[in-house]
Amino acid sequence: MTATLFYVDNTPYSQADCDHIIRGLAERPEFQSPAGCRFAVCLQDTAHWLALCLWLKPLGASVLPIHPGTPYPAARALAENTGCSYLLFGEQLQEVTPETLGGVTRTASAERGELIQLSSGTTGKAKTIARPWREIDRELAAYVAHFTEARALTPVVACPVTHSYGLICGVLAARERGIPPHVVTNLNPRFIIARLRAVPEHLLYASPTLISLLMRMLPEQEMLHAVMLSGAPLPAPVLTQLRDRCLRLCQQYGCSEAGCVAVSADVTEPGLLGYPLPHLSVQAGASAGQPDEILITVKATGQRIHSKDLGYFDHRGQLLFLARTDDTINVAGINVYPGAVEDVFLGYPGIREAVAFKQPDAFAGERVCLRFVADSDIDTDQLRQWSRDRLSPHQVPSLIEQVESISRLPNGKVSRRLLSESLADKGQREVLA
Repeated sequence: MTATLFYVDNTPYSQADCDHIIRGLAERPEFQSPAGCRFAVCLQDTAHWLALCLWLKPLGASVLPIHPGTPYPAARALAENTGCSYLLFGEQLQEVTPETLGGVTRTASAERGELIQLSSGTTGKAKTIARPWREIDRELAAYVAHFTEARALTPVVACPVTHSYGLICGVLAARERGIPPHVVTNLNPRFIIARLRAVPEHLLYASPTLISLLMRMLPEQEMLHAVMLSGAPLPAPVLTQLRDRCLRLCQQYGCSEAGCVAVSADVTEPGLLGYPLPHLSVQAGASAGQPDEILITVKATGQRIHSKDLGYFDHRGQLLFLARTDDTINVAGINVYPGAVEDVFLGYPGIREAVAFKQPDAFAGERVCLRFVADSDIDTDQLRQWSRDRLSPHQVPSLIEQVESISRLPNGKVSRRLLSESLADKGQREVLA
């Protein structure tokens, strides 16, 4: 019986299936010597993307995976801006010529190839991150050796496998363990729940938004087996709800330049990121009262990465996150961490989402602002008075605004910088009016 390499929705794919998928491409002259070439890949069929990735990686090709929902002009621009040699868009393979780059020479690929990604753009313009495959192999080995709780679990990857979270930690790490991952592209919650039931001892990789939706739809008597969170740590009320609905709640932390940095196999408190992976050296503050920027050093290369995240190590040596350095609000010389404010407001009945951010203030330097989403209209003056009994004076928002929804970046993250800028623009328009 042919072994399964991975599943996409309900369909298993073997090595023979993958060979059949890439056979036509392998015969094309552009793929005869792929080592040293940069390929931008935008494919609607997830199985085709995974088959191509698994084929190109050992050949030393460099690959820029592009989300399948990206329209052609945007995919073409990404290929050009990241110095790719070719763009594979659907069934069309096109050369990205130097002329389309405005005379800029194509970017040379590292020996043995790279995985090319774009940073999230949370704090500014997204930048190109090219990580050699050999560096990713070190990350995979460290991730699998460190995260031993996942050895007997089957990853169910309900997030984009064009992103490093789904591709590296979900798909490639599963293959490193010898377990076929189940990739879910049908994001209907009922379909995902059915897939999870079919794989009882699962480890679910998904966005916090999707996980929260699944929890609301899951029958009360059912629990998820294991859930992996990534990105910014969840607020305390949401974290408590999730812990009550799954047997194991995990959290991983990373950045575009280093990949996964730390993993917690049992999240017991907000901000807990766990122990750093052994192939990295991580520095942070000494305590919650003395946080510092999380600095990451890749041991094999000496590369030093400034995360722009504030954090600290506890007495057990576990890393905890406090806030993005850019998001920290300095009120008259006192630091206010947005998560601490948000946790309080999420405890108010009916509030489903809350985001704290900053605005310049002529007297205090900066002030706290808050936008929230609730099930019904809430009197903001009463809400502010309620918060005064639960927050320090410098933490109480000077502006509280109820909105229908809170805008997010394409990766699902909230950009507090953009919220701050939108409020400043709104105020400027009101003054001009």
